[in-house]
Amino acid sequence: MMLDNRIERDIDACYEAVFDPARWTDTLHGLARSLNAACMMFYPSNPDARANDPRNPARDFTEMPSSRDYGDLLSEYIKNRWYLGHYRAERGMPLLRAGRTVVTEHDLATDDERRRLRHYNELYMAFGLPGFAMVGLKVHGELWAVPMLRAKGQGHFTTEDSRILARIAPHFRRMISLSETLALAQGRTALATLEALSCAAFLLDCVGNVLSHNSIAERVLGDGLYLSGRRLRAANHASELELRKLVHQAITHRRPSNLDASHAVAIRRDPKRPLLVEALPTAGIIGDVFQSTSAIVIVKNFEDRPRTTSDQLRGAFSLTPAETRIAVLLATGAGPGTIAESLHLSKETVRAHMKMIFAKTGTHRQGELVALTANMAGTLPMT
Repeated sequence: MMLDNRIERDIDACYEAVFDPARWTDTLHGLARSLNAACMMFYPSNPDARANDPRNPARDFTEMPSSRDYGDLLSEYIKNRWYLGHYRAERGMPLLRAGRTVVTEHDLATDDERRRLRHYNELYMAFGLPGFAMVGLKVHGELWAVPMLRAKGQGHFTTEDSRILARIAPHFRRMISLSETLALAQGRTALATLEALSCAAFLLDCVGNVLSHNSIAERVLGDGLYLSGRRLRAANHASELELRKLVHQAITHRRPSNLDASHAVAIRRDPKRPLLVEALPTAGIIGDVFQSTSAIVIVKNFEDRPRTTSDQLRGAFSLTPAETRIAVLLATGAGPGTIAESLHLSKETVRAHMKMIFAKTGTHRQGELVALTANMAGTLPMT
């Protein structure tokens, strides 16, 4: 069975939205229209069946990609808690978990039953969107759904419609998987950047599991912090309780601006000085519309002597090897004469290098360079 050219075109547009997330609203609107639907969205299932809210409380599905005409209904859905006792989720999700690729309204209720269902009449009919279909797919073992609605004039989804939706289900799976892969790559880039600034850092998923960490983080493990399964833990009991609260707030607050300015905890490790730990939501830091990443945990080890390494200086300011050697000595307070004697150079050569160093670092004298390198060594980023 061949797909309509419009459907193929709009699927291609959705793949492009993976790389340009601002386009999701429009591309999903176009695909919904190609499928003779009014609106559609990506819906993450809740892995915790004990939660009163059948959505994952660590993720807000209103921030998931959805077409433009879904907005008003989603606002009502959340505001008046229509997700509780919802027959479409309670009857449809088990079918998807059992292996069905597509479920439609006719799989979930009879015509006679729908006349009595509150969700159908007071929510969907009130918005003029009675038709329903849901495509199920698993990405990395997690169940996702792509629900879509039809307006009154479009009727219900048919058996033929289900066949078409089953054909395009693998595309939805690949879109989510590709987006998560890109987000994880961005997260690892952030970890590498923090490593260059001498900071230990851990990347967490939406339930607090460690997805990745940098080599400096590896060094603090076993020294106040450790991994239990995939969870970051503190050896000290009181610090462990504080760390759990810190991580919980980071993965449940979607934006760094929602956190208190003093959002950090000290991890005790007598007789050593404590570790300072901060946790920030990745939203706004990593472009991850499917929220596969959730937080970055940053650890400052005060037992480490703050210093600016030659690699940091060379990488940050594009210094030559000779300029780097001189800049490191300048940062210690050594004068041109001492540097010339130490490196077996003439004072004129040292001063010529100093001129280039000041130009590249945006400083004008040795005191400013010393202050700059001290800030590089001692500042905790992203606070």
